[in-house]
Formats: sequence, C-alpha cells, structure tokens
Amino acid sequence: MQAGLAGRAGDTAAYKAAALGTQACGTLNQRLATLANPLPHLDLMDLRAQPPGSFGHALANFLDRYGLQPLTLSAAAQADIHGASLLAVRYPILHDAFHVLLGFDTSLAGELGVWSFVAAQKYCGAFERAAWVGKWFTRLLIPWQWRRLRHYEEKGQQLGRNAVCIIAEPLEDFWPTPLDEVRRRLNLPVQI
Repeated sequence: MQAGLAGRAGDTAAYKAAALGTQACGTLNQRLATLANPLPHLDLMDLRAQPPGSFGHALANFLDRYGLQPLTLSAAAQADIHGASLLAVRYPILHDAFHVLLGFDTSLAGELGVWSFVAAQKYCGAFERAAWVGKWFTRLLIPWQWRRLRHYEEKGQQLGRNAVCIIAEPLEDFWPTPLDEVRRRLNLPVQI
C-alpha cells in the first residue's frame, strides 16, 4: 500500500505478484534464476540512449508513444520479495518489451495478443487462465472489434508456439541489438 501511495508502481506490482504466489511451470523458475539479472532495472533514459533501430530504443519509443513508465523495483522491494516466484515478478517488468517484440499496441486487442502469446508459451497455469478470461472479457467490452480481437489472439498464439521461451531469455542484454536481429534470435517473424 505504501509503495502505491509513494508512486512506486514497480514495487506495487512486485508485491502484488509475490502475494499471488504465481508458480512457474516445470523448471522455468530455475531457468530464470540462472539469468545474470532476473529482475532487471529498466531506465527510460538508458533505453532512449540506445542506438536507433535497437530493441532498447524501440522499447523507449513504445513507452514514450503510450505515455508509459517502465516498472522498476527499489532495493527494499527486491529484498522484501526475495524467494518469491521470479516469473511472477519478472513478467510485469518486461511486459512492455513483449509488446515491442510482438508488434502489438496497447489497445485491448493488443493486450489480448500479448496474453495469448504468453498463454501459448505455457509459463504457468495462472497466465493461461488470465488469457482465457481476457479473451472473453475483451469480446464483452468491444464486441464490434470481434475480427480484430480474433486476429490478434490467433497471431499471439501462433507466435507463442513458435518462439523460444522469451521470458527465460536475457532480454535486458539485448537493448543495444537491432530489433530485427533480436526477433530472429527469439524465432519471431521480423514483419509482424
């Protein structure tokens, strides 16, 4: 509660994720633990300073275009949530990076596309259920966009089945790399 009141959205998201106790499927949490930086710090100024055309620069442009700030964790929050599911905390930090990699905007259809991707990647049962709820929720909210919703859902599922396990990749190491190269490395089509 105090983190939210202090404007620390990253801490709030981390505490919420840790409290939910979302458990990763199989050995995913162990794979995340082997990353050099499983809970990366995203700095918007650093992202903006990345080379034009790079993954980091594209993420900064995405955040700026939609008026978003990256979720960052304070040292206190990282200490407090030590031992929590890395998946539950890492995913909210990198959610916007998924949008950039997949080419989905922040509309409800774009969110459905990302969640469909995550469900197809089979990170955890809770994320699969969230995608299922999102599928029906979006259709209730914007039924006139049924075709667009269906297209984004199918595209997200297809990308998720074909890509490597994105959440377990060191995405934070790829900021200076050209976006098209990162997509190829992750087995995502360059043109989405």
